[in-house]
This record gives sequence, structure tokens and C-alpha cells, in this order.
Amino acid sequence: MLAANRASEELTGFAARELVGKSLDEILVESITREFLVNRVEAKGAVSDLEACIRRKDEATRNILIDASLVEDATGGPAIHCLVSDNSVMKKTEGHLREQEGYFKSVAEAVIVLDRVGNVRHWSSGAEELYQLSAARMLGQPFPAGLTRNSSADALALESALRDGEWSGRLAHNTSSGGAIEIESRWVRLPGSASTAEGVLLIAEDAAGAREHEEERLRGQRQECLGTLAGGIAHDLNNILQPISIAIDLFRARTADTESQEMLDVVDENLRRATDLVRQILTFTSGTRTGRRRLEIAPLFKEVASFIRQAFPKTIQLQVSVDEALDTILADQTQVEQILINLCVNARDAMPEGGRLRLEASNFHVDGGFASRQSGSKPGPYVRLTVGDTGVGIPRKIREKIFEPFFTTKGPEKGTGLGLATTLGIVRSHEGFLTLETEEGCGTSFHVFLPASRSAKAQPGPGVPAQRTGELSGGGESILIVDDEATVLKVMQRSLEKSGYRVLTAEDGEQGLEVFSRNRAEISLVITDMSMPGIDGPGMISALRKFDRNVKVICTSGLNTPSSIEALEPLGVEAVLSKPCNSKTILQAIKKALGASPAAV
Repeated sequence: MLAANRASEELTGFAARELVGKSLDEILVESITREFLVNRVEAKGAVSDLEACIRRKDEATRNILIDASLVEDATGGPAIHCLVSDNSVMKKTEGHLREQEGYFKSVAEAVIVLDRVGNVRHWSSGAEELYQLSAARMLGQPFPAGLTRNSSADALALESALRDGEWSGRLAHNTSSGGAIEIESRWVRLPGSASTAEGVLLIAEDAAGAREHEEERLRGQRQECLGTLAGGIAHDLNNILQPISIAIDLFRARTADTESQEMLDVVDENLRRATDLVRQILTFTSGTRTGRRRLEIAPLFKEVASFIRQAFPKTIQLQVSVDEALDTILADQTQVEQILINLCVNARDAMPEGGRLRLEASNFHVDGGFASRQSGSKPGPYVRLTVGDTGVGIPRKIREKIFEPFFTTKGPEKGTGLGLATTLGIVRSHEGFLTLETEEGCGTSFHVFLPASRSAKAQPGPGVPAQRTGELSGGGESILIVDDEATVLKVMQRSLEKSGYRVLTAEDGEQGLEVFSRNRAEISLVITDMSMPGIDGPGMISALRKFDRNVKVICTSGLNTPSSIEALEPLGVEAVLSKPCNSKTILQAIKKALGASPAAV
């Protein structure tokens, strides 16, 4: 370099005297070379806007633009005059613009930029989807020419935004195909700059879609509140059913006549029905995760179709369609069957005079735009299960209530109103989501989306055969039972004492610790409820470990949720029994915990 001015000093960090005598290659990095620049200038006489990168004296790099031309030096020989400008700010600006463009592409709403007279300067992918017009057709064109049903309203919106800085409201528009849409819009004035004129940013979305999204959000909040309430009810019901379950076993052992045994069978059957009902509530409220494996849909559809053909009226025609290359799902087979059966039964009831029932399964990829419009969904591959009917459809006034527990339009003899609530709970527990298409008089289609799985998971093996009741008697071992339900304590104590155990009881966690501390030398096992006032089950177990780190513990729970079970894992309990459980189940768990041969629990 022969000479350098003050601006060169600011750009490079070198003093002018330090630059003189340096080769250009000494400061150019990861870009052009001196030889390349000389060859280009000699060949063309001049170059402009040549991008390069230099390393400053402080080792920082800076993007530059070079304008170069041939000149004569002081001796009349050839030289190259370079005009260098800082390009870093421009590079950052371009990167920022590209980043913003990426954001606009991921936004489901239409994002449009207009100049002062309404010509389109930017047209996002959301705008393409809303109006069914490509950016190539709209850039530079007036908006909303041909798309509005009230041009004066749109002109007023643009004028108000430019004058006041912002305008928002609903406008009547059309799509390119002539379809009528109502849009919720917000118009914001964009200030001008040295390179851009003043304009307006318009964000718009289909008003019907926005309303549906808001309804979905409110429905989700209501579901959450109902779930909390229903979960509490389920917990209390299980505690009520627990002593009944054990009492049935006690009465069976004391009663030999046939009539009494038949009546106990009736009570036992009603207990089973009540237990199933409570489990449906728990599935709805907590999405209890059970054993899951890699599941193929085609065989599952075959089983469900066989059930439908045998159990449903012949006036209902069944159509089954499964994609040939259908992905598998990681799921609990029984719960997925329950989803399909619940939806098929609803479809049957919607077609009292007969009709067509469709079962369809297909692969479906959820992109960012689709996920932003569906609550509970994430981008990625899914398997879509569809149950559709040609029945009466669902009236608009009750659509937002159909997933609420115990809501039903059927008579008391036909259902409990838990079918759809349970279905939604299972779907969410599998990290899926559900959509609905319905129109009064034209049928209904439920679409269940479950995440696709490409990783295998071993199917759980069969359980060990249960022991006979006669093999489950104790040998005088002492067992401490801790439960805040007095009736549970009473019947469990009676049952275990009749089976050969010595029983101590406590009404809560604090009392349980006191009883254990006084009798720990003789207590072989502790059976405790998980949810109790004051010191709960997990808290009491942690404290018990301080008395005796090897104490054996069995937990009982009226609310067996994944989070509650997970909290017990570090405590090393022997078993967790779901209420209501009968005497045989409890005795098997005790035998296993005390070191007898393994039993199915």
C-alpha cells in the first residue's frame, strides 16, 4: 500500500504510517487476495461493490466493500486506487431482515406491508394461505383490489393508520376464488427511513378461525378446572369403594348359602362397574400412562371392525381404509381400542335409522402453521385416525360442551357422558390431539392425531400366576396400616387379622411415625395411603427411612397418577396398589414384600 487516509485508520485500527508498505494480503482474510484484485482491475479497468473481509489491528474482523480503478502513481507508473467502505452494518441489517422474514413465514396470520397508497411491499406465506394468492402475484399490486366487499372501509383503515398510527377492526374480504371471509385486522404505521418510504404493517386472520381458537383456549381452561374437580371426586370414590371391596371378601368367607353368595356377586359386579367408572374419570383427568409398545394400526382396525359388524345394527355400513405405508405409534393398545370404540358407539347412536360409518388411518405431517392453530399439537409426523358418520351431526350450541365429563344428550340408560371426556384424556396422555368436523344433518368426523413412532418397544411379558388364597395366610408378622379413612383401617385390620397377621393402625402420617417408633423392632411391613392430611405417604416414608433404612413399605392410592408414582420411585417401596383393591391383591403384595415366592400384584 502506497498511501492511506484517516478513514482507513478508523476502519483498520492501524495508523496510516503502519498501513503504508503493508501488502494488502496482510489484512485481507477469508476473502479475495491482492492478486485477484489486481487481475480483476487490469482486466476490466475498474470494479465496484467487491465484497471482502479484513482483520483489524485488534484482531476483530470487518466486512468491507471495495471500489477499485487503475490510476498512475507519482512516477507515472500503474497503480490501483481503492475506495473501501464498511459493510458490516449492512451485513447485520440483511441478516436481521432475513431473520424477520423467517419469523413471518412461521406466523400463521397474514403479514402484509403496504406503502402509503396501498401497494403491497411484503406478502407473507400466511397471506398466501388466507387469500389464496401468491406473493409473486401481489407484490407491487394495490391492496385489497378485488378482495374487498367494502373498498371504502379498507381505505378508511389505511388512512386512519397513517394519520393516527394504528387502526384495528373487522373487515369483509374475499379469497381469490370468491369465497367470503371476515378478517380481524390490525393496521400499524411504519415510519420511513433513508431507504424506505412510510408505510403500513397489516396483520390479519380469519375471524372465524380466531374465534374458534379462542373458544378452544377457553374450553381447555374449563377442561382443566373440571379435571381437577373430577380427580378429587375420583380419589374420594376410590376410598369409599376400598372397604366395600374388602368387606365382600370377608362376607364370602363367613357365608355359605347360595342365595347370600348370589347377592354378594351382585354387589361385587356393581363394585366392578363403579371401579371402571372411576378409572374412566382418572383417565380423563390425568391421562394415566400405562404399558406402551410399538403398535400397528391395521390389525387393531381389523379387531374393531369385527366387533362393529357383530354388535352394531345391520343398517350401518362400515367402510375401513388404512394407508399401505402407515407408520406405527407408541401406545397402549387397550386405550387406543377404547378411543375407537367410544367414537364408533357415538357414531352409531347418531345414526338411529342407519347410515355409513368410516374408519380411516393415514400418515399426517403437522407443520408449524397447522400446529399454531391446533391446541396441544406440535410439528412432526403423526398417524391420523378418523371415525366419521353420516348421522345427525352435533348442534353448534353444544359443541363446546361435548368433551366435558358427564355431559350427554343420551338417556341415563345409554351412557354416563364420559365417552368423549375419556377419549380426550387418552389422546392427550399419548401426546396427541383431536379435531372435529361436524354439521347438523350432514354427519360428524372425529380426527385423532397420535405421534408416529419409528422405534420399537418390547411388549410387556405375561405376569406370574397368582397364588391361591390359602397360600397367602401370614404367620403372625406385625403390619402397620396408616390411612386417614377410618372405615378403610377397620376392614383392612379385620381382613389381615383373619389371615394370620398382627395389625397396628394409625390415622395419619404423624401418628404412623409415633406407632412405628414405639414398635419398630416387631413391625415387618408398613402399608400406607399416599394422600393424607399433614404428613402424607411420601413424607412419612422418608421419615421412616431415618428410623430404619430397610423398612418394607406398600403404598395404596385412590389417585394413581404418573406424577404420584414417580414421586415414590426414589423411596424404594415394595408395591403401589390402586384403590379399590380386594383382600387377595393385598395379601399377594404382602407375601411378595416379606420375601415369599413372587405373586402377581
